[in-house]
Amino acid sequence: MRYVGVALLMYIGVLALLLFWRQDNEAARLSLYSMEGGFHLTINLYTILFLLFFGIGYGAYYATADMPIPMVADCSDYETYRSGKYVPGIIGTLFSLVDKLVSSLSSTVVGFAVAAIGLKTLPGGDTPYSAGMNVAVIVLFCILPMLAWGATLVAMKGYILTGEKMKEIQKVNGERKAAIEQGMSLEEAMERYK
Repeated sequence: MRYVGVALLMYIGVLALLLFWRQDNEAARLSLYSMEGGFHLTINLYTILFLLFFGIGYGAYYATADMPIPMVADCSDYETYRSGKYVPGIIGTLFSLVDKLVSSLSSTVVGFAVAAIGLKTLPGGDTPYSAGMNVAVIVLFCILPMLAWGATLVAMKGYILTGEKMKEIQKVNGERKAAIEQGMSLEEAMERYK
């Protein structure tokens, strides 16, 4: 939650910078170097702030990118603890389905955004600026991720599976498994080991 919160805060800074950007405003333009009159650095405050906000925000987001994978195992262990049912296949499949669905929809969303601003193909480095590009970038680059991070923070507020809680759950699951192997019924094991 901490890293997602940092990412969200940093992207608020990125969003503010992108809202401030104007094509004809030299002070509000990313600028690392200039080739006019020979190569020389032309870093401005806008560029420094953008690199800081984006770098820290993206780094914080990416630090959490692989966190859902061990959470799938934790949720599976928790369900076994809660109900006695061993369901890692169902939980893993649901995670995989949602992950693939979201990944496949990303290209569709970009395609709709590009079509909405009137382009016939995906823009490249040589595509001239056209009206609406700034809004499309702000929505796709900032607003959608920020909404997803906000939803993550809300969902994670009720996530109770801490490291200590997982140790307790695994201990109880192990005791129940051993008892069942010794001939105790699932219901008895669930009642005895809590």
